[in-house]
Amino acid sequence: MKYLSKSIAVATAVAASIIPAAVSAETLPVSAIYAAGQDAPSEFQTLVVERFDGNEGAKFALELRNALSRARIDGENYFEVRRESGLGEGAGHAAWINGTAFSEVERLPAGTTEERKCVRKDADKKCVEYRTYTYSCRELTVRFTGEVQMLDARDELVYDRGFSTTGSQRYCRNQSSVPSVSDMVTGMVERLAWEIRSDFAPIQRNEDIRVLESRKDMEKPLRKPFKKALKLTKSDWAAACAEFDRLNEAQPGHITLTFNAGLCREVVGDLDGAIELYQRTLELEPGKDYPTAGLSRIASRQRAEEQLAIHYAEPAEEQYASGEEGDAEGETAASGAAQ
Repeated sequence: MKYLSKSIAVATAVAASIIPAAVSAETLPVSAIYAAGQDAPSEFQTLVVERFDGNEGAKFALELRNALSRARIDGENYFEVRRESGLGEGAGHAAWINGTAFSEVERLPAGTTEERKCVRKDADKKCVEYRTYTYSCRELTVRFTGEVQMLDARDELVYDRGFSTTGSQRYCRNQSSVPSVSDMVTGMVERLAWEIRSDFAPIQRNEDIRVLESRKDMEKPLRKPFKKALKLTKSDWAAACAEFDRLNEAQPGHITLTFNAGLCREVVGDLDGAIELYQRTLELEPGKDYPTAGLSRIASRQRAEEQLAIHYAEPAEEQYASGEEGDAEGETAASGAAQ
């Protein structure tokens, strides 16, 4: 699979294919690929998840292997994930992942709790006497610590992350159940594995981003068509965007219209156009989070494009074998004939 930047037309078709018949709020659909947290893993196609040391090493290695295996772009696996070190042919540019994973458990006294109970009822089963009982409590604390490292074929360290997270639950003797250490550790393992997966691979996500609805300071003749455009977002976002664009041209410099037009540019993949309009929105209303969030999404998309280009690039030796070698041989033959 090779990564190719989608044209605006293709992006429009993709976005149209994911929009539901109706949505619950005035939103526009943004379908995009967002960057991995780290750039270095982009160059690898095959990941070998090796043994992790520590009492939670086997559990964490399995969960990490599963999380990386579920990383997909356009329905295809982003990595080939293996557990053995023998790669064989066709494995692609490979990296090896190992590290440590430990859990520690601590139970300490955590005060008391009181519970009022009925101890005597009358003939009508109405409580006539209560008693307060005191129960001791304890605090269960689980610490999950370790390290994840990625090394390339030259044993050079390309990724290194240490982690330490703690979870606590208080429980008392009057409770019917006690917190499960296993469940707490499992939750920590799953969260950390997802964070590592997010560091390694871009994330493809479809989401509905809310348009602005305020008509404050909007010219009166534009208010009715603007209201119509808002309704169209629930059934025909392309028609809504056409109207937002028209209204923005009719009253340039209006915050709502400027932002909505920018969001429309983001939907169809015109990132430069979206940046320009989001920056204009910030000039009109400095410090607002909605254009800032839009710029952040676009920055992540642009970084993801760079990561994908690296990840799906043909190795130099393959490029040479597919054409450059033949050209070189042809040049040599021609040179010999001339002599």
